[in-house]
Amino acid sequence: MSEQLGNGAKVGEVGSHFTDSQVKSNDFRNVSKIWADKCISFDEGLDKLNNEQAVIEDFREPLSAFDTVVTDKGQFALRKKSTGKDYIPTPHALRQMAVAGQTSAWMFEDLCTDKVGTKKGEEFKYRRDASDAGLLKRIVDHTLFNGNRFDQDKTRLFRTWKNGSLRAVLSDKYAIVNNEWYLELLKKLVPGGLLSHWRGDADSLYGNILIPDSIRQETDSAYGGMLSVGNSEIGLRRLSNMPSVFRAICMNGCIWEQESGKNVRQVHRGELNLDQLEYTIKSNIQRQIPLLNKGIDTLLDTRTRTFGDVSVDQMLAATAKQYKVSRADMVGIRKGFDVEVGILGTDARSSFGLINAVTRHSQNCEPDSWVSFDQLGGRLSQQSEKQWSNLKALGKTFTETKDVEKLIGLNV
Repeated sequence: MSEQLGNGAKVGEVGSHFTDSQVKSNDFRNVSKIWADKCISFDEGLDKLNNEQAVIEDFREPLSAFDTVVTDKGQFALRKKSTGKDYIPTPHALRQMAVAGQTSAWMFEDLCTDKVGTKKGEEFKYRRDASDAGLLKRIVDHTLFNGNRFDQDKTRLFRTWKNGSLRAVLSDKYAIVNNEWYLELLKKLVPGGLLSHWRGDADSLYGNILIPDSIRQETDSAYGGMLSVGNSEIGLRRLSNMPSVFRAICMNGCIWEQESGKNVRQVHRGELNLDQLEYTIKSNIQRQIPLLNKGIDTLLDTRTRTFGDVSVDQMLAATAKQYKVSRADMVGIRKGFDVEVGILGTDARSSFGLINAVTRHSQNCEPDSWVSFDQLGGRLSQQSEKQWSNLKALGKTFTETKDVEKLIGLNV
């Protein structure tokens, strides 16, 4: 995959590039050296991953190998009978235990979650304690750990960390796609790539791989190509890699725009044929990189889709309503939009400005939400004229300030 891909068409504005006043990275004409220095190489990413994964302890054991307990600190835990060590389940592990026990995942999580205060100056309405942990223990004993309902001797996969965290409770048919294997493969398929916005932990990886000039043929522009990749060994997300484009703004960083194309989605279940999976991933990447130029063109075309006579607040409210965005996230998106106004002026009143506001907000989110908002930016960039008109029409229906406030969480 070291050959150049793409049609090499010039994209973006003619003339000077925003990075012309900066020292550029040797292998990435769209990335200033300042930003490239914030990225890490594949080798650095692999070192980071290996250090993180040193905490992992996996067990293939039946439920009967554990007792449910309430610890001295008043927390629900699974105690491994052979060692006496307690493992405190994460919210993800609790959800898996609830699903396996065919009961309410919400209830399991709720009994471990402190109740946030609703009054001014009230941090918590109340904190969960040993009595809640005891109730959760009884429910787990009655559901998943009930030998009359579920086989207690069936082997399962328990992912734990050495610090006593229970990360996942998985089926014996669950197949782990190893993060190190995936990152080594990406290193081979995208030689010279840089890892940017690299997030995750010992169990899951999320990030972007900047495509070097040696692979992607393109003349200078304010946009570059990357792949948005991810994988979770414990079922938080499927293995994926999607084509993306980034918009370089200034030495402070970049804003990532998701341009959704074909994606590899590997389900972690059953026997894994790694040779076949490697071929699938390689074929997908080779198909997707040439789409990046098209993605840039598509993104730039959104500048012509203006808000017209619909106010900014109405368009934000319509976005919140149409795409089910929470009020807390809309506060972040509104702040992102205000930044775009500072950059683009009145041109921010467009689909282009809205997309940038969404993806700017995503950089401040946790990995799952970050990926979701990048994908929302991609969906917005792919809207048809009719879909854009429908979004504007929805915005016009918000004529009451209180209705807008309810959706975007700001005094407008």
